[in-house]
Amino acid sequence: MTLNPREYDPEELRSAARAGGDENIRELKERLKEHEQTTEEAVRSAQLKQLLFMHSSASVESLERPYLETMPGQYAAEITLFEWLDFLLERGGVKRALKAIEYYETVGWVSADAAERLQGHVRGFSGPADDDSHSDLEMSDHVLSLVYIARLSSMQ
Repeated sequence: MTLNPREYDPEELRSAARAGGDENIRELKERLKEHEQTTEEAVRSAQLKQLLFMHSSASVESLERPYLETMPGQYAAEITLFEWLDFLLERGGVKRALKAIEYYETVGWVSADAAERLQGHVRGFSGPADDDSHSDLEMSDHVLSLVYIARLSSMQ
C-alpha cells in the first residue's frame, strides 16, 4: 500500500507540527551552532596546515622579514587581500583591524609600505568602527592573518 499525500489530514499534520515544535527548533539551532563551531575549527586547522606547508617548502632566503613588502598586483592577490580584510573586519571591527595591521608591521610580518596600504583599505570600509558584535582578536586570528600574509607574499 502506498501513501498518497493528498489523503493526509491537514489538521492532523498541523497538530503534529505544533506538538514539540519549539523543542525541535531549539534542538535544531543547537545542532547548527555545534556544526558551525566544528566547521570553523576545521577551516582554521586547514589554514594552519597550509601555513606549515608553505613554511616548510620555502627556502631560508625567502623567509626574511618583512614577509610582505609590497602588495601584489594580480587579481587573485586582490581577492585574497579582501578576503583577509573582510575576516579582520568581521572579527574585530575597524579599530581592531587597524591595530592588528600596526602590530603585524611591528613584528615584521608586513613592511611599513604594505601596512600603510592595508590600513588605507580598512579605512575605506563603511560601517561602525567597533560595536558589541566585534571582539578582540585572538591568537588563532593572528595565525590566520599570517596565512593570508604568506599567501600574498607568495603571489609577488
